[in-house]
Amino acid sequence: MQGLAQIGNLNTVNWLNENTISYDKLINDKHQLNAVAGFTAQKSVTEGVIAEAAGFATDDASYHNIKTGITNRTPSSSYVSWALASYLGRVNYIFDSRYLFTFSFRADGSSKFGANNKWGYFPSAAFAWNVRNEKFFTDNSSFSQLKLRLSAGTTGNQSIPAYQSLSQLAYLRYNFSNTTVHGYAPATVANPGLGWEKTFQLNGGVDVGLFNNRLTLVADYYYKRTSDLLLDLTVPGTSGLAVLSGGQAATIYQNIGVVTNKGVELAINSINLDGPLSWKTGLVFSKNVNEIVELGNGLDQIIPNISQPSIIKVGYPVGSFIAYQTDGVIQVGDEPLTPQQNKSPGGQKYRDVNGDGIITQAGDRVVIANQPDFTAGLTNNFSYKGFNFSFFLQTSVGGQIYNQNRNNLELATGYANGSVDLLNRWTPTNTNTDVKAAYQDPAATISDRFIEDGSYLRLKNVMLSYTFSRKAFGNTGIKSIKIYGSAQNLITWTKYTGFDPEVSVNNQSLIAQGIDNGVYPNSKSVQLGLLLTL
Repeated sequence: MQGLAQIGNLNTVNWLNENTISYDKLINDKHQLNAVAGFTAQKSVTEGVIAEAAGFATDDASYHNIKTGITNRTPSSSYVSWALASYLGRVNYIFDSRYLFTFSFRADGSSKFGANNKWGYFPSAAFAWNVRNEKFFTDNSSFSQLKLRLSAGTTGNQSIPAYQSLSQLAYLRYNFSNTTVHGYAPATVANPGLGWEKTFQLNGGVDVGLFNNRLTLVADYYYKRTSDLLLDLTVPGTSGLAVLSGGQAATIYQNIGVVTNKGVELAINSINLDGPLSWKTGLVFSKNVNEIVELGNGLDQIIPNISQPSIIKVGYPVGSFIAYQTDGVIQVGDEPLTPQQNKSPGGQKYRDVNGDGIITQAGDRVVIANQPDFTAGLTNNFSYKGFNFSFFLQTSVGGQIYNQNRNNLELATGYANGSVDLLNRWTPTNTNTDVKAAYQDPAATISDRFIEDGSYLRLKNVMLSYTFSRKAFGNTGIKSIKIYGSAQNLITWTKYTGFDPEVSVNNQSLIAQGIDNGVYPNSKSVQLGLLLTL
C-alpha cells in the first residue's frame, strides 16, 4: 500500500443559556423563604470531516500533501446535533433554624427522544429537622449537631446518542458480479415512544456531631427505583436491518424494565489528637443491593450477546454472568461432557446441570450473581509542626470479575500468545492438572473457570510533606517553601490474577459489567515536588 495518510477536523459547538429569577425574604427573624424559577436551553453541534489517500512515493510530506497518493479514498464527514430545554423551580422554607422544607420541580425536553415522548417531569421534596436547636437540647453538651433528614424525588437520564428514536439508513457497499455497488439499507427502526429513563429515590438520613464536632457521623439509607431503562438491545438478523461494518449486528434503544437499588452509606470523621501532634481519621462505607425487578414484554431474561458472559435476569443484579460450570479435564475413560470440539482426553469437561447426558447452552449454563458486598475507604492525616503525612486505603469486597483476557490466553491454539499456565497443560504424561490440552480450536468457551474474586485492598494514595517556617526566610520575600513526595496506587492486595481488579470493568455498556477484556490498569506513580510561594 506504500503508506496511508489521513487528515481531518472535528469541531463541537456547545452553548448553554440559563435564565433564573430568585426571591429571598426573612420574616420576624424566624421565617426564611427562598424561591428560584428559571428556564434553560442547551444545544450541541458536532461536525467532522476526514480526507485520506494511500500509495505514496515518499513519506517526507507526511499528511500535508495527500494529493500525491496513487489511491485516493472516499472522504467522509459527520454531523451530530442535539438540544435540551428545561423549566425549573425551587422553594426553600426554614422556620426558626429548626425545620427546613424544600420543594422543587423541573420539566425537561430532549431532542434525543421520540416525537411522542420528548418531555419528562421530575418533582422532589425534602424535610430536615435540626433537633440540636430545640430547647430541650440546650443543656446537653455532648451533641454539637443532630439533624434528621428525609427526601424523595425523581430524576431523568438522557445519556444516549442522538437520533436513536428515528429510522436511520446506513451507507453500504456490496459486490455484485465483481462490481462494487453503492446504496443504502435500513439500520434502525423508528421508536417514537422512546423517552426518559426515570429514577425515583427515597432517602432518610441523620447527621450527628459529638464533643464539639470532634466526632461526626453522616448516615443514609436509600431506596432507588429506575424504570424505563435506556438499553441498547441487539435486533435479530431476521429483522432485515443492515449488518454494519465489522459484522456488528443492528441494535435499537428501548425503554425496558425496572431496576432497584437500596443500601446504606456511612461517613465517620474524627479528630483523634488536636495539639502539636494532630491526627484526623475519615471512614466511608457503602453497601448497595441491586436487583432487576422487571424486563417487560413478558421476558424473564435477556442475553445481549452470546459471545459475552453477561445476562440480564429478573431477580439478579445488573452485571451478573451466565456460564458453563467446569468439572475438571477429560481423562481416559471419562464421558466427554463438553460443548467444545475437543472431546478426547485432555479436553475441558463441564457439569451436566440438567442431567440429560449432553452439554447445551439452554440446559447447562448457570446464572452467577455479581455485585460487591460492600466498598469502603479509610483516610488518616498526621501533622506535627511542619511535617504532614497522610494515606488513603480503598477496598471493595465480594465482587467478581470475568477474566476474558485469561480465557483468551488459555486457548492453547498456537495461533496467539499464551499464559504461563499452559506449561502445566494436560498431556499423556501430565494428567493431574486442571489446564486443558493444547488444541487448534480458536473458540473460547465461557465458563466459571474464568470468574474470579474481584475483592481488593489498595493503598490508593500516600503523601509526606514538610513546610518550612516563614521565619526561616527573613526578609527574602519568600513566604513559604514546601517539599513533598506522593505515590498513587502504590500497593494492591488481591487474589485476582488479572492486571487490575479496580478498572477491569467494561465501561462501554450498562449490561456488560465486570468483564476484563484487557482494560489498561491504573498506573503506579511517584511524585517529588517543591512548592515555592512568594
